[in-house]
Amino acid sequence: MNDGFQIILMTILGALIGGLTNMLAIRMLFRPYEAKYLFGRRLPLTPGVIPRRREEASVKMGEIITKHLLTPDAFVEKLGSRETQNFIMLFLDRQIETIESEKLTLRYFMNRLNDGLADKVVKGFNDKLREKVDEEGVNLYGRKIGTLVPEDAMTTLDGKVRDLQPQITSKVEAYINSEKGYRDFYTMTDEFIENRGRLARSLKYLMSKETIVANIRNELNKLIHHPKMSEIQVRIINDEYEKIKNSRVDELISDSDREKLVHSVYDVLRKQIDMEGILDYPISEFNRDMFESFKARGKYQLRDNIIEYMQKNTGRIVEKLQLAEVIKKQIDSFELSHIEDLVMEISSKEFRMITMLGFFLGGLIGIIQGLIVVFL
Repeated sequence: MNDGFQIILMTILGALIGGLTNMLAIRMLFRPYEAKYLFGRRLPLTPGVIPRRREEASVKMGEIITKHLLTPDAFVEKLGSRETQNFIMLFLDRQIETIESEKLTLRYFMNRLNDGLADKVVKGFNDKLREKVDEEGVNLYGRKIGTLVPEDAMTTLDGKVRDLQPQITSKVEAYINSEKGYRDFYTMTDEFIENRGRLARSLKYLMSKETIVANIRNELNKLIHHPKMSEIQVRIINDEYEKIKNSRVDELISDSDREKLVHSVYDVLRKQIDMEGILDYPISEFNRDMFESFKARGKYQLRDNIIEYMQKNTGRIVEKLQLAEVIKKQIDSFELSHIEDLVMEISSKEFRMITMLGFFLGGLIGIIQGLIVVFL
């Protein structure tokens, strides 16, 4: 065989072997996708390298991304950037503008979170209000009257009771000496004389009715100002006052009256609070000055609070998200053909260079082998 032809032949064979070997190696990174079996035994190098190591690769990829790329520190740094601050500020401005222009209410936002949530909140609030009113009604029902009055009010009330006897005496005296009192005494004297027989009727022959009434009024005036009468009045008033203070509410109010009272208190509180009206009232009109203050300054504080909260809790949020597991699942869900297309698309130039390098090195080795064979 001609020496030149032999060298050329060995060069071509070497180039083909080198290039085709590299092409096969690249191909075997993915192919075959599944293990192949012959006589029940798995053939070597099946499946390809990436399919065989897919589980391990997805785990490692997730760890690399979460430990070196999407780290909590990276999120914290991003949250603190001017870009993030501007984004949050733009979001808040748009929300404020929408709330004001469309007169959005608390009911709107609640129902956006969960349809019918506003009605549930109203019902829950009213049920809780009724429950609390019932509880307080039961508690108050078994307490003494004196324990229900605040200390300052009780002191004032004690003073009023001490002043009650002179006031009663004064009012009785005014009644006795009034024109009405005179007419009442005159009528009672006349009825007494006419209904007590001849002995009583004989009094009118001894003195006139006017004289009798005048004497009665004089004696009553003396009686109500007598020290003993004053003591009796004070004692009776104090005894009744103490009796009332030490009485339990249930001794004065029946169960049916208590139910009516509790229901009335509940109705008054429910109407005064009016949760339905609160939820339907535009947020921007609850307190106009406060809303304008929030638009001017408060929104910046809210932005800073949001960023601060997210930065403080980034570690826990990332941990809860389990990004490594999410990345692993996403990679595992890819079709192998899709992964192969992505890798080939990204590295097509490099793979072609490797193939060409195989042809070149194979041919170079073929030339060297040819020269060795010719000269040896």
